[in-house]
Amino acid sequence: MKTDTRRTFLLLFTMFCASAELRAGHVIFISADGMRPDAVDVLGPEGAPNFHRLRKDGAYTSNARTDVIYTITLPNHTSMITCRGVVGPEGHGWISNSDPKLGENLHRNRKGYAASFFDVAHDNGLRTALYASKSKFSLYDISFDERTGAADETGADNGKDKVDVFVGNEDTEQLVGQLIASFNQNPADVTMLHLRDCDSAGHAETWNLTAGSPYLKALAKVDGLVGKLLDAIEATPGMKGDTWLILTADHGGLTGTKGHGESKEHDNYTIPFYVWGPGVPAGKDLYELNGTNRRQPGTENPPYTAEKAPIRNGDAGNLILSLLKLPAIPGSTINATQDLKVTQSLLP
Repeated sequence: MKTDTRRTFLLLFTMFCASAELRAGHVIFISADGMRPDAVDVLGPEGAPNFHRLRKDGAYTSNARTDVIYTITLPNHTSMITCRGVVGPEGHGWISNSDPKLGENLHRNRKGYAASFFDVAHDNGLRTALYASKSKFSLYDISFDERTGAADETGADNGKDKVDVFVGNEDTEQLVGQLIASFNQNPADVTMLHLRDCDSAGHAETWNLTAGSPYLKALAKVDGLVGKLLDAIEATPGMKGDTWLILTADHGGLTGTKGHGESKEHDNYTIPFYVWGPGVPAGKDLYELNGTNRRQPGTENPPYTAEKAPIRNGDAGNLILSLLKLPAIPGSTINATQDLKVTQSLLP
């Protein structure tokens, strides 16, 4: 009897340890604005070593999708944080792509509250942060502040301000430096980082993938910033081995043009989706990991009503929460069952 009890204890202890290894304490969610996934292939491992590291050491796809209708910045970022499509009764309804006007916010525009992953994380006692390189991202700070955020009805009252730290800086080198500086002070549990460089280069000089183009140089810069983040995570006690990194984009862009608003163009709606961190299988294709609930879209951008959805940037918010063992965003429709699996502990 004693032997059986000891065996049971050892089994439970082993299961606990295995589970603990897959339960990280931090998530950093990166949006690389205007990033075409095929540009990573053009640069190769020498030109984009950190993107290739994320692919090699984590799970990824170069064939994720934007919103079905909109391939522009704010509508897609709003989908990322709310896990809703843009239009329709259940959509978040934000179609503007400029700085919010006085008095505007997501909820007033929608005529109903649009909860975000910031809400769920904050209301469950986690610390949240948003580091943004475009001024228009003030939309999220003013939509989830102490006036406009929803009351916290989950456990202890953590207040209505769902974004604990908001930093805006158009200089992405400085912005990433500010984020890294927080690691040794009071790092957030959930951080969203927006990097504008690829989008800025695309609008200025087109999404040109020829060697030496401004766009490829911008992508190489973003790769370097991601490398600095990875190095800082590895060098910080309490974050090394305890942090997940998710990277996607709001849209791609067209070679030879300075725009990306044509929603029916493949290079506009095709984006990357990378996941790196504890328990994420190395070098795995996300569609292969999710064969029962996601389908490779080929060159199409299927409607939200498709039987099996492609992986979308709108999956991100509920994926963040599932990694942290938190429930889905109330009212969300993308990954609402949190069925996008990226770690061994989440796989069937």
